[in-house]
Amino acid sequence: MAIKLYWCRGKGRSDSAQRNFGDYLSPLLVEMLSHQAVEYAPVHQADLLAIGSIMHRERKARRFLIPRRLHVWGAGTPAPGLSFSGRHYYHAVRGQKTVDQIRQLKAVPALGDPGLLAGLWWEGRPRPAKRYRIGLIPHYVDQPLASVKRCLSLPGVKPIDVFWPVEEVLKSVQECDFIVSSSMHGLIVADAFAVPNRRIIFSRGTISDYKFVDYYSAFGLDEPPALPENGLLEAGGPDLSRLIGEYARPGLAELQDRLVKAFPSL
Repeated sequence: MAIKLYWCRGKGRSDSAQRNFGDYLSPLLVEMLSHQAVEYAPVHQADLLAIGSIMHRERKARRFLIPRRLHVWGAGTPAPGLSFSGRHYYHAVRGQKTVDQIRQLKAVPALGDPGLLAGLWWEGRPRPAKRYRIGLIPHYVDQPLASVKRCLSLPGVKPIDVFWPVEEVLKSVQECDFIVSSSMHGLIVADAFAVPNRRIIFSRGTISDYKFVDYYSAFGLDEPPALPENGLLEAGGPDLSRLIGEYARPGLAELQDRLVKAFPSL
């Protein structure tokens, strides 16, 4: 039987050109680790929540108005001030901020976003050669902005579209010396391949800042300072040494190992 997985499909449910790669990485990783077929299911019919800021959807886990239990592996909170039921099977969640919002949690889950296992999914494929200094991954809400277009016109900058197929995004990330992204999963998959990266903020108030805080809390880190909207332009060319700063993800290998071990048997 197929695993019934909920992930955020957005406009991709009816248009394959609008599938956000971070969300659509979820069924690929679940299929890889389970060795089972995976099919989309709405939350009230799903077995599992994995990648995404989708923990608030757990309240829809009901059948005939009766609460039911979900398996949770890596999902995260979208915002502060929320509260999630402790009745579910929490195998892993994205970060400590999500843990703190679960009521009467019975056991401490593993921490980390499953997108950090993108390198495991890539295994068996050739590792691409480096071809670009910087890959720029704008969040889909940022794509039309003039500031984004100016940054993409800089020499040595590779545009990476969140609506490209997962494999194409992962290949492009590996081709870059450095990733600058306003998409959280752009940063996460860069971490998966040990490509130094930094968040850039093109627009405020439309993208949750809290999910970034949650992600970095899994490493015991405060969120690294983000580049402002014009940060890439001001870097002068752009200057990698100024952009990178100190890059470290302490305990990454252990976190990845715990995510794999925490994957539920369904």
